[in-house]
Amino acid sequence: MSESNRPDPRDPGEAPSGRAAKIVLLLASAATLAMLVLAMVRENFLSEWRWHQRTYRQMLQASDDPRQRELGDAVAFELRQVDLPQFGTTDRCVSCHLGIDNPAMAGAKQPYAAHPGDYLANHPVGDYGCTICHRGQGAATNFHEAKAVDAHWDYPVLPPGLTQSSCGICHDAGSPLMAEHAPKLALGRRLFEDLGCQSCHRLHGVGGQLGPALDNEGLKTRHTQPMADVVGEPTLANWLVQHFADPQAVVPGSRMPPPHLTARQTEALTVYMLSLQDRDLPQTYVAGDLVTGWDRRLHQRTTDGATLFANYCMRCHGEGTYGSYDKFFERFMPAVRGPGLRAMADETYLRRQILDGRPGTLMPGWNAQTGGLTDAQVDALVNYLKAGDGGPVQTLRPAPTPLAGGDSARGGQLFAQLCSACHGQAGEGGLGPALSNPSFQRAASDELIAATIVNGRADTAMPAFQRPGTAGLTDAEVRDLLAWLRTLALKGK
Repeated sequence: MSESNRPDPRDPGEAPSGRAAKIVLLLASAATLAMLVLAMVRENFLSEWRWHQRTYRQMLQASDDPRQRELGDAVAFELRQVDLPQFGTTDRCVSCHLGIDNPAMAGAKQPYAAHPGDYLANHPVGDYGCTICHRGQGAATNFHEAKAVDAHWDYPVLPPGLTQSSCGICHDAGSPLMAEHAPKLALGRRLFEDLGCQSCHRLHGVGGQLGPALDNEGLKTRHTQPMADVVGEPTLANWLVQHFADPQAVVPGSRMPPPHLTARQTEALTVYMLSLQDRDLPQTYVAGDLVTGWDRRLHQRTTDGATLFANYCMRCHGEGTYGSYDKFFERFMPAVRGPGLRAMADETYLRRQILDGRPGTLMPGWNAQTGGLTDAQVDALVNYLKAGDGGPVQTLRPAPTPLAGGDSARGGQLFAQLCSACHGQAGEGGLGPALSNPSFQRAASDELIAATIVNGRADTAMPAFQRPGTAGLTDAEVRDLLAWLRTLALKGK
């Protein structure tokens, strides 16, 4: 390059790339400033809560009531919030819901309407806030984020028909107080008992194990439930409603039989499920009826056999006096109060079956550790089963004596021919109960098994294999069958 064409370093001119960078920075700064100005205008003049406060003020100022006009003039445009450190929340709902404690706004539209009922008289907003009952994101300043259905928030706003569930946080769902003031919650609790839900679900330490425990069911989030098949908003409330209507549609492969509820019953049971929240409440928020409920569960548990049977047994066994085929579970349910079992089984056998259940089957154990029943309650159930329906027990033909000395090999052949269609090839169960089950093998005496083979079980599908005047098993064959059945005890260990 010649000397004449070389750039002079003292030349004050600037390269084009430097000028372009400055222009870009200038434009970026202008855009940022514009966004800040827009954000300031939106927050200070166009925010949703300001618009609602301005509208509420205009509504009051247009009233014929001088007192309301005076209140309207006093409305200040500001964020309002209720700080509740006892619940770990800050609720700003009152920034938009300004008329919740104004009786004159009873017929107004939301968010200006007065709170329905007299709930605020006993639950002041300053002490309880809003989200303790309605859920949602209390710190939000617009409805979308406050509702929090598709926001990063665990507990979105409850639909209006389900808010009675929150009464169960501080009150006992089964109390007369809730029957009067929260009838949906009270109905849901009654349905839970009447439908025998605890025959499969454990609650407060009592119940079966076929389904999940329901303690804290109301505090589950959508992240813990399968929402892929839920129609509409993916919330726990929607999951519960649709699950009660069709469990298998929401949870493919669910073992819960459809409860066949009306819309009113479904709503009530959903309300009760949502109320199951084990919260650590300040003592001043624990209502007297809740303490009474705790005392009843701990120290006044029923020992009425009929009630216990209805709550924990009837879902599978019905009245218990007739064996029946359950189409959903595809198996026969034994007549646990029928004339046959009452004639053959003693109290020791019945107690063991209740305490231990039948592992590997639908029948859970109901001892204090697994099912949560007390000894007194188990005794009451045993007495209820022994009493049956008050009718006569089955007349029994004597079993062979002695029972020992059978040939198990011949017994296995007889079982394959006569018994395996119902009880399975190896006694593992099918339409009939599993005879290899360790619990059955421990509890059933040789006399009970032999009596069942000889006489069958009245009011069940189990036939008699010895009948007067007909061809049937010989005494030796009964012993052979018994000998083979006892070999199952070794396989079940």
